[in-house]
Amino acid sequence: MLQRISSATKIRGHHFLRCIFLSFIVLSLAAAQSSLFPKREVRAVWLTTAGGADWPASFNAEEQKRSLIQIFNTLQKENFNTVFFQVRPRGNAFYRSSYEPWAAELTGTLGKDPGWDPLAFAIDEAHRRGMELHAWFNVAKVYGEGMPPVSSPRHIVRAHPEWVQQYNGEWWVDMGIPNVRTYTENIVMELVRKYNLDGIHFDYIRYPGEKFNDWSSFRAFGGGMNRDDWRRNNITTFVRDMYREITAEKPMMKVGSAPLGVYTQIPGASSGFAGYSVLYQDSRLWLREGIHDYLAPQIYWSFGEQSSPNDPDFRALCIDWARNNFGRHIYIGIGAYRENVRSEILEQIFMARSTEANGEAFFRYENIADMPSLVAAYKYPALIPPMPWKDCIPPLPPENIRVSEPQPDLSLIQWTAPPAAADGDTAWRYVIYRSTSENIDTDNPRAIAAVVPATETRYIDRTSNTFGMKLYYTVTALDRGNNESVAPTLAGTAFSVSEKASNKAEPASLWLAQNYPNPFFTRTYISYKLNRRMPVELVVSDTAGRTAMTLVRETQNPGTYIVSVDAADLSEGKYIYRLKAGSFIKTKYMVRGE
Repeated sequence: MLQRISSATKIRGHHFLRCIFLSFIVLSLAAAQSSLFPKREVRAVWLTTAGGADWPASFNAEEQKRSLIQIFNTLQKENFNTVFFQVRPRGNAFYRSSYEPWAAELTGTLGKDPGWDPLAFAIDEAHRRGMELHAWFNVAKVYGEGMPPVSSPRHIVRAHPEWVQQYNGEWWVDMGIPNVRTYTENIVMELVRKYNLDGIHFDYIRYPGEKFNDWSSFRAFGGGMNRDDWRRNNITTFVRDMYREITAEKPMMKVGSAPLGVYTQIPGASSGFAGYSVLYQDSRLWLREGIHDYLAPQIYWSFGEQSSPNDPDFRALCIDWARNNFGRHIYIGIGAYRENVRSEILEQIFMARSTEANGEAFFRYENIADMPSLVAAYKYPALIPPMPWKDCIPPLPPENIRVSEPQPDLSLIQWTAPPAAADGDTAWRYVIYRSTSENIDTDNPRAIAAVVPATETRYIDRTSNTFGMKLYYTVTALDRGNNESVAPTLAGTAFSVSEKASNKAEPASLWLAQNYPNPFFTRTYISYKLNRRMPVELVVSDTAGRTAMTLVRETQNPGTYIVSVDAADLSEGKYIYRLKAGSFIKTKYMVRGE
């Protein structure tokens, strides 16, 4: 069975999921851009520093900086736009804190000054690439097994033993103690005031489980409530206070969290381990009350009928979260660290888009750093959706756009910054659009050439020689709330590849990608791109040249195609797939799971 996603009928909403599983379905280019390639979508990744998971093993500051630069370069190349950077993994800090000790992952010693500020460095690198950076802050879980070493300042487990309890060998603070909440709020507000963050992203913002030993604090502060409601209220009180304090200090700063993927039992997700009842995490109340701007629920499971309480259905949970957004943002958390989820990454992204969630978040960086399926799903850049409850006034457009060709095969686009809009906002970033048509479609993500910070008022387009025709450019402004200005008057420049080179080979915009996953078991995906209408043949054969299956044999329009292949009937071993498109012929190897 073949599933093809490419060019013909516009599909929106829940109809999209249905169509993705049908055979020989061909979508229109417009559908590919609106459903497969949305212009606005959060593409986030959790960058994990706890235990050095996504952090270099070296204690050399320069090597750590180079590693961070490489991480941000990779994310930029893969068209991510948001990073959840873990700044407080376990009661320690990856930034200069007056409350808590430096993380041991930086120098090998808890509390030792590394001589640089990783958070400040990460913010600069993210903003330089047009990305947002949210400080990922673990709230209640403050240490693992054993006792933290002696440090200055002292770790919370040593400084305030009356505030902490062990649960399954790990240390958690008791959120029922008012002083605990005040202490934690002070740490957060120091972050908010000192750093140019785009958001605060809370994790472990809950209790560890029903058997947490908080009877002492309940007797002291319970106030006549039953213990379950009191626990939920303790967490919500912290969230409510934090949102009020953060937005009073910086109104445009986003506040969100990563709750458990199961809020409460629903058909398809009947797990007893639910956020509301077992972890006392009433995350949907936070949306309903307007004390959160977004949630990134950790839906770290695969598709399919629930086979055990620990195996809820991704589809059922995805739909449930998207339906209960209360007008705020939902970013679907995808467990890319799990092999059964990795094999479904494309379907999970498409599922999230079909529910009209506002984006996806992946746990964690190492698991998506080299994932070919993201090339297909994130082929074009995406802008971060605005939050109209924070700001709905767009900035004014850039002025004096000029396009020149300073040397062959380069286009230089220049502009001047716009004046302040009615709300006082100026440009925070600029979006450069490029098209072969004078009527640039700024709703089409394919036209986005780059997103640059407002410190830049020029952009050099180094890919212009791959188009071989006249190019047109325009530039829009984004404010801090990701509202976009209108597009000003278009500017154009032109050159022809054929005039600059005698090589008549197919342009680089026509390609065949490596299948993903590879090796594969029951299903794999092959993507390719056409730059013009042409006859296409895509065939899978064994290494002896015998045809195993013909996937495509027809004339197709220009566009990006994703072919999903049901490989259940293929025996184990190596195969060759060949794309013949016009005069272009390309072959690649793939392996059916051994």
